[in-house]
Amino acid sequence: MTNLKRIFAAAVLVFGLGAASAALAAEVPTGQEKDAVAYKQAYALVLEEKWAAAKTAMDEVVRQFPKSAWLDDARFWSCYAMEKTGQAAETVFKCYQKFVEGNPGSEWADDAKSNMIRLAHALAKAGKPEYEAVIESFEDAAEDDIRVTALYALQNIGDVEALKTLVGLYDKSASAKLKRQIVFMLEEMESPEAFAKLSQIALKDTDEEVRRSALFAVGEKGGPEAVKLLKDILASKEPGEFRRQALFALAETGDPGLVGLFVQIALGDPDEEMARTAAFALQEIEGKDAAEALRRVMKEAKDSEIRRAALFALAEREDVETLPLLKDIVLNESDKEMARAALFQIAELEGKESSALLQQVLASSKDEDMRRTALMALGEHGGPEAKDALIKIARAEADDEMAEMAVFALAEIKEDVGNDVLLDIMKNAKSERARRAVLMALSDEEGGASVPVLLEVLRSETDRNLKEHALFALGETKSDEAVAALLEVAKGKDARLARAAVTALGEIGTPKAKAALLEILEKKAG
Repeated sequence: MTNLKRIFAAAVLVFGLGAASAALAAEVPTGQEKDAVAYKQAYALVLEEKWAAAKTAMDEVVRQFPKSAWLDDARFWSCYAMEKTGQAAETVFKCYQKFVEGNPGSEWADDAKSNMIRLAHALAKAGKPEYEAVIESFEDAAEDDIRVTALYALQNIGDVEALKTLVGLYDKSASAKLKRQIVFMLEEMESPEAFAKLSQIALKDTDEEVRRSALFAVGEKGGPEAVKLLKDILASKEPGEFRRQALFALAETGDPGLVGLFVQIALGDPDEEMARTAAFALQEIEGKDAAEALRRVMKEAKDSEIRRAALFALAEREDVETLPLLKDIVLNESDKEMARAALFQIAELEGKESSALLQQVLASSKDEDMRRTALMALGEHGGPEAKDALIKIARAEADDEMAEMAVFALAEIKEDVGNDVLLDIMKNAKSERARRAVLMALSDEEGGASVPVLLEVLRSETDRNLKEHALFALGETKSDEAVAALLEVAKGKDARLARAAVTALGEIGTPKAKAALLEILEKKAG
């Protein structure tokens, strides 16, 4: 994955800071919102090509949100990530097969089928003849799927013959899907003829998606010819959307000679989307000239989003001048959205100096929105200094909102925060909302690690509402360690807490929990 694509994905978070901050400050996301957040976090790992982590995260989305609108997406990417981690081809094939059988109407079904065909070819070639029958079974599938299979087979013949076949197939086909696949294969071929065909497709194909694919393929190839073609498109009267796509592709070339052009577009193009794209594009070019150009755009651009785009791109470079620049923006910038964006960029920089700056804003700023943003950014930053500051706020902050947010920020760096710390906050926090937030954080944790903390809350807490929250959280742990305590509460005289305990036993769902439920039923029947 290119750096630019990663930047574009992350920039969504930057430009949505205002809304995100307000939402977090208001309340914890609902269940439906949580599934979207969980999926987006998992998909971010796909974009980062962190395949093992992506597989785990996608599986967690499937487990936690079985009715989510993102369910089929998560299942497909789980299979894809499995393949990327190097799992056995048969195991991956079965994953895709199960996905197609369970999600025949999914937008990912065709992709899964194509991957199955490719894997079946590889398995048959590796001496597993039973997969020949699988390949034959696809003969009744859509024509495009069969042709895509043929394209994969072309990888086994020489480039000259493959190129000739690909060009001929492209010229005869009316299928956009097939054409896009041909574009991907042409991109892998190192020949003037392949580049010439990609250029022709980029300029003349009538399908927008096919043209876009060809543009990016040209950009990935790079070189003087690619730069010239893409610059010509930028200077043309093509629709704005196509020119922006050409600019994306031009950035992929990484040509240092493009710095001046990108600055010109960022500061002067009437199309604000073009201007923002140009600011991001500068991130793809190495060297001091590009860094200086970004600083210029950030200072001179009139549109705040263009300035934020330049800020984000500059922060991603992580050069020695980044932190002082970000600090100046945080402390002196009149545009609060810009200042908040800078805070989150500081959170991405490692070291005590960046953590100290976040703490400075948190401790001294008179702007409540900035303090909240600094708190969230501190959670993103992590580290011992961040942990200590967040614990202090969670325990001592009288402002319910800030104390609650501190707990949720601590939950983001859970590996550095022991359950003993959470229990201490639970017992001593001034804010009632902070205490409830501890229980919510613990409820997201499966396994036995949080059970002792929750049991201690159940034993020592006098607040009935908090006890009820603790019971539900015990159910979420899925741990048998909680069964005995839940059974005791379920047999007690407090009907409300008893119902919560029974519900928690149902959530645990182990044989031991089921036995406890049967015992409760027998007692009630007696």
